Amino acid sequence: MSGDIRGAKRKLPLPTLMYRLGLGEHAKKSARCPFHDDAQNSFSVWQNNGAWFWKCFVGCGKGDEINFLESHKSISRSDATKLFLEMAGVNGCAPQPTKRSETSSNTAFNWHACVEAVNEKHLERLAKWRGYSIEFCSWLKRSRLVGLYDNCIAFPVHDRSGNVVAVHYRLKDGSWRYYPVGAKVGPLVIGELVAGEPVHVFESQWDAFAFLDVSGERSGVVVTRGASNGSLAAGLIPESSTAYVWTQNDAAGDKWQRDVCVNTKATVKRVKIPAPHKDLNDWTRAGATADDLLKAIMNAEVIREAEKSWIDALNESVVTSSELRDLELVPRKKLLGDWFCEGDLGFIFAFRGVGKTWLALTIAQALSTGGKLGDWQARAPVKVLYVDGEMPPDLMRNRCAGLEAINVNLEFLNHEILFERTGKVLNITNPDVQRAITQRCVNSSTKVLILDNLSTLASGMRENEADSWELVNPWLLELRRRKIAVVIVHHAGRSGEMRGTSKREDNVFWIIALDDTKKNADDKRGARFISRFTKPSRNTQQEVPTYEWHLVTDEASGIVTISHKQAQTADVFRRLIEDGVTECNQIAQEMKVSSATVSRFAKKAIDAGWLRKVKREYVLAEGEK
Repeated sequence: MSGDIRGAKRKLPLPTLMYRLGLGEHAKKSARCPFHDDAQNSFSVWQNNGAWFWKCFVGCGKGDEINFLESHKSISRSDATKLFLEMAGVNGCAPQPTKRSETSSNTAFNWHACVEAVNEKHLERLAKWRGYSIEFCSWLKRSRLVGLYDNCIAFPVHDRSGNVVAVHYRLKDGSWRYYPVGAKVGPLVIGELVAGEPVHVFESQWDAFAFLDVSGERSGVVVTRGASNGSLAAGLIPESSTAYVWTQNDAAGDKWQRDVCVNTKATVKRVKIPAPHKDLNDWTRAGATADDLLKAIMNAEVIREAEKSWIDALNESVVTSSELRDLELVPRKKLLGDWFCEGDLGFIFAFRGVGKTWLALTIAQALSTGGKLGDWQARAPVKVLYVDGEMPPDLMRNRCAGLEAINVNLEFLNHEILFERTGKVLNITNPDVQRAITQRCVNSSTKVLILDNLSTLASGMRENEADSWELVNPWLLELRRRKIAVVIVHHAGRSGEMRGTSKREDNVFWIIALDDTKKNADDKRGARFISRFTKPSRNTQQEVPTYEWHLVTDEASGIVTISHKQAQTADVFRRLIEDGVTECNQIAQEMKVSSATVSRFAKKAIDAGWLRKVKREYVLAEGEK
């Protein structure tokens, strides 16, 4: 018996069995389950070492061809085995005959007969139903673009050579099928797609036919046969052509449009179909004329520029030194003070609890209002997107209210709100998340993106590995090219320096470190810290002063007061020693000064009695810690 079953499986493998049973649409790696009402794809068919298997991940079952018959027919294993052998024609059993609609995909059919079956009454019905002219419907038949299959209206499916290999037909209930069963979906191309000439792309043949009928065009048309098939435009549209997409006015149409854009290198323009019309055929039935269509084409919006070849890109972009000298360049605009400009990438880092988020939020408030933070004046109000991967939304709301940071220019993407509303989790190493944030910034004209903080937003990144930084570095460079500034909030390591690989500092414009001053202050309310630039800003030759900040929230009103003063260099010197940076060269490197300058600070401190030198290290005197 086992030999018979093996032979039967060779003759009637699982996908063919499913087509025989009229379930061919489920014979895929990812499909809806044929055994339960499946809202999402939970069913899979796959091959392993020559054998076929299936499984429903919800729990309907799994197994081979015989198990499938057990579940499908609700019969015993022995009865399913006998039925399988009969269907395969093994061990003397004659194979079961199949109905016409269940015929396997290699069965031939006669498209010529399908076309000839269309008579004048059929054409008149089509014209009246879809609002086409009878002359155009007659042209469809002469062009062999319409036929009847099983007395249902049908359209041809061509292979790459132009041969009709299948039909796409509409059942009486409005659903669509392919014959032969299991035939591959293919786009409908009408006429020639000539390089340099316009190509009009449609989801539905009804829209395409409406366009052809009203405009008088008879060539240069691609129909993808459904909103889920935008990728079928791949390789069809010449790179030198302009693709006009006639997107339907619904969410599925927007996805289709994106799929078309991703799968072509040509310029893509969207032709706007005016509301309340749901699609082009709806618009033409309401009376749209050839002039209306032409005007819509002329006003089409560019949604994708043509992709240049690398040689063309280089030829356009290489300039001589003389040309570079005379080139009119748009200077990057200053955003805050003299140190923060368009397109900057900057870091704010500190130990936990020092006040990183407070500083980032006050910067966002000043930028979004065109206001002032300490001595740093914002040049004009700009859009800011604050991506928050750590704070509870209620606490962030309270801080915004206290800072009076309530305005339309300041937007928040909070991790908890995102999860509650969509079930999604932020991870900026994910290319889809990067693209979504970029598109959001571009569409809303956002000029500053704040990422708070790197540890919570970049899951899976190995902080100490330079190569791991490449998960986000290309994205950050793209944002710079779009003149979108990025501020990344990060943690300090045990050494007091910014945690992780130093490679992330290579293309950074500035780095701000925060030193905690609360523990030695008399007033320990709120956040109290010193801000200092461990990497000076590239945007100015002047040294940006070191400031001491104190942010206090009034318990009664919730209002946040911000005080600041320029910190004395000796304060910074002492702070570094308290944090464990004790050798002269290390302190000089942190403070961005010479070793001689550090030695002068140390001599004054020793004379003042709060510092001692032990061998090569500076240590605080007893009672000064």
